[in-house]
Parts: sequence; C-alpha cells; structure tokens
Amino acid sequence: MKKNYRRNLFLLASLLLFIGCSQKTPITWEKRILDSNIKPISLYYDEYGDKSKKTIVFLHGFGENHHTWRFLVPKLATKYHLIMLDLKGFGDSPKPKNKAYSVYDQALLVSQFLEKEKLKNITLVGRSFGGGVALIMALLQENKLIDKNIEKLILIDSMSYSQKLPSMMETLNTPFIGYLGIHFLDNEKIAREGYRFAFYNDSLIPEESVQATAAYLTFPRAKYTYLETVHQLVPDDILTLEKRYKEITLPTLILWGKEDISISVNKAYRLRRALKNSRLKIFPKVGHMPQEENPNAVSDEILKFMNSN
Repeated sequence: MKKNYRRNLFLLASLLLFIGCSQKTPITWEKRILDSNIKPISLYYDEYGDKSKKTIVFLHGFGENHHTWRFLVPKLATKYHLIMLDLKGFGDSPKPKNKAYSVYDQALLVSQFLEKEKLKNITLVGRSFGGGVALIMALLQENKLIDKNIEKLILIDSMSYSQKLPSMMETLNTPFIGYLGIHFLDNEKIAREGYRFAFYNDSLIPEESVQATAAYLTFPRAKYTYLETVHQLVPDDILTLEKRYKEITLPTLILWGKEDISISVNKAYRLRRALKNSRLKIFPKVGHMPQEENPNAVSDEILKFMNSN
C-alpha cells in the first residue's frame, strides 16, 4: 500500500512538473499584444453613482475582486459614476481554462470592455496586479493601439518593476507545492493569511473580506486561474517594459502603503520619477491594501486628484 501511494505521488509530481514546463506563448508585448487574437468575454462589474457623471473604473489586485473597493463607495459615489470590474478569472467573471492570464491579456480584455460599454474620458484605477494592467492600458493608448478613453490614471501599490515575488506567491509559483497548497489547505486559512500578509495592522482586517475571499475560492476553476495568473505574473520582457513607463503622459496619482512588504515603497518613488505627469502620496502605517486598511484617506486623495486640473 505504501509503495503504491509513493508511486502515485511521484507520478502526480512528475505530471505537474511537466504541465508547468509545457510550451506557452511568450509573455511579451509582441506576442500578447501585437500578435494577439484574444476574444472578448463578459466581465462582471458592480456599478454605483450617476451615469451622467465622470466615470472611474477600478481594477483589483491578484486574488481580489470588486468586493475590495466597497469602502470607497460612500464618499465617491455621490460625485462620480463608479465601475468596479472583476478581471478575467477573478470574482464573478468567467474563468476559462486557457493560458491568457497575463497583464497583457487582461489589458486587452479591459480595453474591449470599455469599448463595449462606450465608456469615455474615464479615470482608471489599478492596484497591485490591476495596476500592472492599468500601466499596460496606458501604454496601449499612448501607442494608439486602443481608442483614447483614459483621461487620468490612479495607481495603488502597483505591480510595475522587476522584483522577487512575495513569499506567498513564490510558494504558489512552485510546481507541485503550489498546486498542493492551494488545493488542500483550508480556504479560510488561505484567505486569512493573505490578508495578514497584506495589512500592516492585523486588527483592522475586515472579517467580511476574509470570508468573501474564502467563498470565491470555492468557485469552479477559481484555483486554476489563481495558479495560472501567478505563473504568468511577471512578463518575460519586464526589463524592457519598465523602461517604457516614461512614455505615459496621463495625469497620474500614485498611492502607496509605506509598510507594504509585497511591493516595496521604493517602487512608488521609481514610478513617480518615470511618470513625469504624476504625484505621489505615501500612507504611513499602511500595508499593501490601502483601499481596505485606510479607505477614508484613499477616498480623500482620489477626490482631490479628480478635482484637480
């Protein structure tokens, strides 16, 4: 019995390693943008405020969904039209079993969404993984590869420069270990550890957020998309890509938690230098999720930025 168990475990590990090493389309601007034939999908979104007012579109981070923005609604929805989008593979959006989960793929899908919904002159908010998507969309617009629908940009603890993956994502990105971890650990434990990693002050973690994140992990193919996104998280041409941020001319607000251990605050200063038409606000005693750890401050900064010329 023990011999068969070990043999089956070895075969499973070998299969997962083979799958992890199988051929995929390079994650580059050329292959995922210029040569892309990605088809639109129906992305889920929550909507608040008056449609006749200026629109703000929100893109969440890895493992999150529209739910993470709920604390910003009370202050912002009275003045603006808000759209909280679920990226492909997350929240209530479709989770197809394919390999198109990079920031490039997501940027094209969000751009198609803006066109379909006829959203013009928007302010695009992206945090963490969603910030990486927003940066790609800004570059697409600067290069006239999509219509000029984005008027302003807000980046919150944004994925941007090459770096070592945070420890939790490094574990998920490890063949066999990552698969076993996300499939066999308790969903609530995964969600709670994720929030503890993201918050500076654990006492501020909303229990509702933990439970919602755990619930979404039970959705069909949710864990597949988590792993696929982690595997494609860093573009193969990241060093070339990060040199192109200086092309972005959009007015940009950069918000960052000073105590972020996922994406260090030094990346915020690098972005501020690269994006010439930008301003930076650092929140003390805040980690990787300012929109939940200090939502009032985030709302106030967004309001100030929206009111500025």
